[in-house]
Amino acid sequence: FRAPVLLRRVRVTVLQRRAGLVLAEEQERRQVERLESVREERDDEAVEAALAALGEAAAREENLMPYIVDAVKACATTGEICDALRDVFGEYQPGAAL
Repeated sequence: FRAPVLLRRVRVTVLQRRAGLVLAEEQERRQVERLESVREERDDEAVEAALAALGEAAAREENLMPYIVDAVKACATTGEICDALRDVFGEYQPGAAL
């Protein structure tokens, strides 16, 4: 004896992506100037050394937080830190959804 099963149709919708951060032209210009200023004033050798140490630690599967902190203290950008990690771990590629 089998009990009847109630089946329902489920509607699956795709969520629209919201636009990313939108800056006014003046805000964007000031932020670019600040970034350029930091890059001019920082010690590029210290940044490269910190990013290299971060990449090596990632390859050894060590705790990365001290290396990330060192990179930030050397004035590495978020993008540079992410690039160093991406070089070791790659980039996430979502599988096909069914």
